[in-house]
Amino acid sequence: MRPIAVVGGTGPEGLGLALRLAAAGEAIALGSRRAQRAAAAAAAIRGRVPNARVTAATNADAIAAADRVVLALPYAGLARFLDGVAAALADKLVIDVVVPLAFRDGAFEVAPVPGAGSVGEILQSRLPRSRVVSAFKNLSAEKLRALGTPLEGDVVLCGEDPGARAEVAALVSAIPHLRPVDAGGIRNARFLEAITALLLNLNRRHEAVTSIAILGL
Repeated sequence: MRPIAVVGGTGPEGLGLALRLAAAGEAIALGSRRAQRAAAAAAAIRGRVPNARVTAATNADAIAAADRVVLALPYAGLARFLDGVAAALADKLVIDVVVPLAFRDGAFEVAPVPGAGSVGEILQSRLPRSRVVSAFKNLSAEKLRALGTPLEGDVVLCGEDPGARAEVAALVSAIPHLRPVDAGGIRNARFLEAITALLLNLNRRHEAVTSIAILGL
C-alpha cells in the first residue's frame, strides 16, 4: 500500500499525527511547503520511532505519492492551498483535521467559514471527486507528540462516503487506546470544530489537556 501523505506535516498537529501513524506501522510521506523542513521533521520521527517508514517531500509531491492524504494545514492557508489542487486530490481519501479557530476576548471560538458550516463541508464542496472524512479534530497536538504517553478518548468521524469512514476508522483503531466513532454525514464536522474550541477553553481554565469520550456506545 502506498504511504499516507501528511500535508502540513511539520506543523504541531500534522507532525503529531505523522508520529503516531508511523509508530502504528504506517508508511508516511511527510509534506511541507519547504522540502528542508519536511526532511528535518522526517528525521525527527525516525529518531523517535525505530524502523519508521517516513519520507520527506513537498506537499505536492507527498500528495502525488499517496492514495490517502491528511490535510493538517493552518486554516488561514487552506483557501490558497485548495486553488488548483482538486485534480491532484481526485479519487483520493482526504482526511480533514483542520479547525478554523480564532481567539477573542480571552477565549477560543470557531472562526466563520464562508459559504459553509465547517471546513469539512468546504473540502467536500471544493473537492467533489475526493472522499472527504473529518477526523482527529479533537486530539491535542501536544499529546500526539508525547509518544511515550498513551492517548485516550474517541475520534469522531464525519463524511458522506461510508467506505471512506471505515478506512479512517481502521487508522484510528491502529493507534492504541483510541476508538473511532462514526457520526455519519459531513455536516457533523461543524460540531467537531466547535468542540475543539470548547476543549481549548477548558484547557486554559483548568490548566489541563482534555479530550472527548462518547458514553453509551
